[in-house]
Amino acid sequence: MLAVMPRRQTRRAISVKGLTYQRVKKHCDERGQSISSFVEELIAKKMEELGIPEEKVLKPRALSSKTVVRDPNNVSQHFTF
Repeated sequence: MLAVMPRRQTRRAISVKGLTYQRVKKHCDERGQSISSFVEELIAKKMEELGIPEEKVLKPRALSSKTVVRDPNNVSQHFTF
């Protein structure tokens, strides 16, 4: 078995109601735009309107003290089906 340090996550997840997601997805699909870019644009515009300054440095999240152990021969750990 191989001990692997966890990767630093640079993306974060948010939750929205199912109907909101469907509405946004339809809008983005019609325009050939990704949902993430659309949402990021909306948030940036709103933050600017509110006068909230843009962050220049991403503060790192604290790493977990757990060490992830992965079996390199276990294919299911490398691909999502």
